[in-house]
Amino acid sequence: MNQKTLDITQWLEYFTEGVKVSILRVKEKVLQLSVEGKKRKEKGQIALTERQIKIIEFIQRNGRITSRDIQKMFNISRQAAHKEIKKLLKLEIIEPKGSGNKVFYVLK
Repeated sequence: MNQKTLDITQWLEYFTEGVKVSILRVKEKVLQLSVEGKKRKEKGQIALTERQIKIIEFIQRNGRITSRDIQKMFNISRQAAHKEIKKLLKLEIIEPKGSGNKVFYVLK
């Protein structure tokens, strides 16, 4: 029986190039957030948690975020979502818009 050897070299090169592009995009986002943070805080770089980065990315994609959005994203309580919001408000990364039950948050 004659077996053919499948050469997947081109596919592997394509795949690794895609991984490289994805990694570079993540690096750009992290650096961008660091630069924006430095502009806001003259003390130095702001260290963001994974949750905070995901919240910021959500706002960048959707223009705004609510406490309910955060609760759903991370499957957390209302109090835990408000804790995340307070941290980002303190870092002066987001600001509230609206009032009462209709409050939402945007990037500053």
